[in-house]
Amino acid sequence: MEKESLTGASGAISKWITTLDKHKELKSISDTLSKLKDAITKKDGKKIVELMTEAGDETTKAAEMAEGDEAMKIKMLGKCLTSSAKAISKFA
Repeated sequence: MEKESLTGASGAISKWITTLDKHKELKSISDTLSKLKDAITKKDGKKIVELMTEAGDETTKAAEMAEGDEAMKIKMLGKCLTSSAKAISKFA
């Protein structure tokens, strides 16, 4: 990954961590994203894949707590994380 990409990914993850930290019930996702941010910084491909898969699974499960349109969007995000992890695993 290029330095700009790493910085952008870390910045986006930091924003999600800050948002999720406001919700006790989403702490596990926040913790996983913190670990993911660290793995990205260390350029640890295998750990990135593992943590993206974990974050995807946790996010998909969290969608069950949401209602209406939000639930669908959160579930889509979870599936996107999981499928992205699978794609990255081919290169990690």
